[in-house]
Amino acid sequence: MSGGGPARSRELRKQGKETLRRLLEAAIVVFDERGYSGARIDDIVKEANTSHGTFYLYFANKEDLFQALVSGVTDQMHDLAESLPSIKASKEGFDELREWLGRFYDLYDHYHPVIRAWTDINTQNSDMARTGAVVLRRFTDQLVRRVREIHPPPVSDPETAALAMVSMIERATFYAVVRLVPVDRDALLDNLATILHVGLFAGSRRRRPPGPRR
Repeated sequence: MSGGGPARSRELRKQGKETLRRLLEAAIVVFDERGYSGARIDDIVKEANTSHGTFYLYFANKEDLFQALVSGVTDQMHDLAESLPSIKASKEGFDELREWLGRFYDLYDHYHPVIRAWTDINTQNSDMARTGAVVLRRFTDQLVRRVREIHPPPVSDPETAALAMVSMIERATFYAVVRLVPVDRDALLDNLATILHVGLFAGSRRRRPPGPRR
């Protein structure tokens, strides 16, 4: 996690990094409870159990803090996109794809208040919208690269198929994380992995065994 303008002007020691982490994590909690517009610096410092003076050692204002959070999410999303391995049509390929989707889910679960605010701001802030488009492009490009490794190609237009799949992954995860639909993590990952594995990587459909998954 990176700090805002004031924090970037100096080298942070261990205690400073811990204070920075607490402020960023507190902001995520407050954004979840109040939304970005309703969140106040006073709420954030109370949640972080620190002071206004300490806040301004790391961030110029709430917008500066939010930009730092978006930067952190962007970096982690980039690393996740680049980590998608080559996917085989075998059960091993299915398991690797499901594990990758699980990491996407967990990252989204932690940062969803930031991502939700980011989505809302996109309509008013062209820079934020461009950043979001870059993240989407990275996921799509990596998926296209992996699909093109399959011979013969399972789809005639990998770019369009990858865009549709990435959009599905993001929206389905959002609905599950914010509880707009009654689906648990394992059920979502099983279904997403099956759809992607069969649709993009020529895998065979695998039925989930009866009983709870551990």
